[in-house]
Formats: sequence, C-alpha cells, structure tokens
Amino acid sequence: MSSTTVDITDRRTVEERRTQLVDAAVEVLAAEGLERATTRRITDHAGLALGAFHYAFRSKRDLIEAVMGRVIDSTESALRSALDALEPALAAGASADEALGRAIETFWRGVEASPQLQLAQRELTVHALRDPALRPVAQQQYDRYARAVELLLERVPGVPSGQARADLARFLVATLDGLALHRLVDEDPAAGDRRLALFVDTLRALLDREPTTA
Repeated sequence: MSSTTVDITDRRTVEERRTQLVDAAVEVLAAEGLERATTRRITDHAGLALGAFHYAFRSKRDLIEAVMGRVIDSTESALRSALDALEPALAAGASADEALGRAIETFWRGVEASPQLQLAQRELTVHALRDPALRPVAQQQYDRYARAVELLLERVPGVPSGQARADLARFLVATLDGLALHRLVDEDPAAGDRRLALFVDTLRALLDREPTTA
C-alpha cells in the first residue's frame, strides 16, 4: 500500500484518526520541536499512511489548532480539579489563602503529570505569536486560562471583584506558567515543589492587598 493512501480496511472514524494524530503531534513536538514536526513525521509516528492526515485535517495549521485545543482542554481540566479541591477545604473551615493554596497544589499535580503537553504548548505558543493567523489562538489560550482562574477566585471569600479579580487571575496564571517552565528546565521535582510552596506562602498577602489603580 502506498504511504499516501488510506487503508480502506481501517474502520476508525475521522474523530479517532484526529485524536491519534494529535497524540502523535504532541509527542513529536515535545521530543523534536516544531521544525521537525512535519506531516510525514507525525503520520509515521502515529503508524498511519500520509493520506490519513488529509483525511482527518485540512492542513497542518488545522492540526496545530487541534493540538493547542488539546493543551487548553488539559489545563482547564486541571483547573476544574483545583476547584473540586477548593470547595471541600472551605467547607472544612480552611482560611481563604489555605483553601486557595490547596487548589493551586492540586492544579500543579495536573501540570506535572503532562510534561510532553507542556513542552508542546511552549513550542506552539511561540509559533502562534509569530503567525498573524494563529496569534488569536494563543491569546484565546491565556484568556480561557484566566477566566477559569477567575471562576476559581469567585468561590474564595474576600477576593475583590471586577478588574482587581481579573488582574489577580492573570497574575496567578503568569506565575504558575513561569513555575511550570522552570520545572521543565531543571527537571527537579523537589525544587519545583519548594518553589510552589514559596508561592503558596505569598497567597495571604496577595488576597489582603488593596487593588492598585493607575
């Protein structure tokens, strides 16, 4: 069978092929970077014919958007787990900063569990910022993260509303994003945990501070 044709005996649906190709793209991006993540390299890694790619995606850009969607979904899933950890802590009488700290630690475990996805996300975010057509996807990624964190903060007593809450959400996203990158760089779980604990220790001061106006 030619590598450019689709095996007609393969009964997988288009959605199953898309999932398989996204899985392969994440692995190739994490291991080899965007430059080497050609459609042929990705289909080979997935164990599919090259023609299967065009059966599942219109273009490589379409695949990139799907991978970025996978990254966003994974991060939002980790944030939902954080929310699930927050409410029992508050119900058990934890202070606002203690409950938020537990939620952040729960989110962090989700981040640590997906290093390949984190690496792929870095590759694609930088690429998207250089591509006017994809830049909105990168912006949407962080908009959705910030909105998910805002929803988390809405449940925390004493957190200000409006722009102050939005700014705090963006600050938390930026800090955790930086910690996650550092964790990828030094590959030291214990050091990552220490830095996260240091950040969690600052939460009381963050929640108690007065909003700054321009």
